[in-house]
Amino acid sequence: MRALAAIGWIFGMSYRGSSRYLSAFGMALSRMSIWRDVQERARQLERERYWKPVRVVGVDGAYVRGWGKTQPVLVVVDMGTGEPITVGYVDEKDPQAVKRFLEPLVQRLGISVMVTDDLASYKPVAEALQLEQQICQFHVRRWVGQSVHELKASLPPEWIGVAEEVHQILRDLPPEGDRRLVAMSRQFPPSSWGQAGHPLSPVDKLRSMIVRLAENWAKFRVFDWQEGVPWTNNPTEQVIGKMKMRARTVRGYKNWSGMASGLMVAGVGVA
Repeated sequence: MRALAAIGWIFGMSYRGSSRYLSAFGMALSRMSIWRDVQERARQLERERYWKPVRVVGVDGAYVRGWGKTQPVLVVVDMGTGEPITVGYVDEKDPQAVKRFLEPLVQRLGISVMVTDDLASYKPVAEALQLEQQICQFHVRRWVGQSVHELKASLPPEWIGVAEEVHQILRDLPPEGDRRLVAMSRQFPPSSWGQAGHPLSPVDKLRSMIVRLAENWAKFRVFDWQEGVPWTNNPTEQVIGKMKMRARTVRGYKNWSGMASGLMVAGVGVA
């Protein structure tokens, strides 16, 4: 009966609606009883995952409406099962807050790899916690593709081929890709950027992109030598999608406790 109550809520029913639908099966439950069932289901999920070893996790941020405004949430997903491990009231743009939240999880669960998008705040966290970081290829290819498309409209003709080669290297992900990118960066003339009256030119922007890719090359290819590491963070984004879909139908979370429970239950779904 408790499982049916939680499933009704996951499918988008309000607590009152869940109460009415259960009454059709001869089960009399008040909306507050169903609310408590959803909270208990979330606590049960947390207990099941508290000591379960996890080697590879996906980490991503989300913003959910609660107590009058949008609230930051950090979601941690087991990349082996695709299910959420926990959620935190943490802004992913704050590396110190992310580190404080993840550190006990890393120590307790034995995490060794984190899959993230290319947000700059994740890099110092991975280094501080001594984790391998796989940067989601979907995010990298999207911003590089957009950048190359925009740069080609303003680059001198002799540099367009270089931009296209950078894009191709990222698509192929060759083991020696970082060396090729470094060699390309050395072909550029001295930059005048930073001097009075000299903004960042399209050629300077292309070089900056090449250097950034070369510096992070190893983080693009962890999936090549680490078993069980996906090359995108799609499982985490799918969990967040479930959470957001249910959050949009909730009248509004009143506090973090209710939001955390609702997000965990919605993230798991009916599996």
